[in-house]
Amino acid sequence: MDIYSKTADLITPLRIKILREMRVEKHPEELANKFKITRQGVDKHLSILYQAGLIDKKIKDMKRPMVFYSLTSEGENFLQDFEKIAEELIMSLRKRYKEELFALDHMLVGGEISENEYRNRKRKLDERFDWVIER
Repeated sequence: MDIYSKTADLITPLRIKILREMRVEKHPEELANKFKITRQGVDKHLSILYQAGLIDKKIKDMKRPMVFYSLTSEGENFLQDFEKIAEELIMSLRKRYKEELFALDHMLVGGEISENEYRNRKRKLDERFDWVIER
């Protein structure tokens, strides 16, 4: 298995959310409550992130020993890089949307398409890029 496959298996939307939460030390129960998943589910995600070296665990003596997790420096670097890549992707897609919208506007003004065709194409374009459009 290559490095890309390993990384793809490691990273899921929920694990990215968990990593963001790990910037402040957390107990697994806090994560289970926040994300509305079982404690066993959280433990599985934490185990994967711990094995990857993105989070550390610390046992604290309270009424009983309890395990708390926090982001490692490698985890913070990974998260920052991931967020940077995601932001660059969104900016690139916004630019592409604007370019395609401009081309569509140009076709309407040039008489290449009807207003009805313009509306249909614009609706499809908006649907395609909906998740990145600034409103």
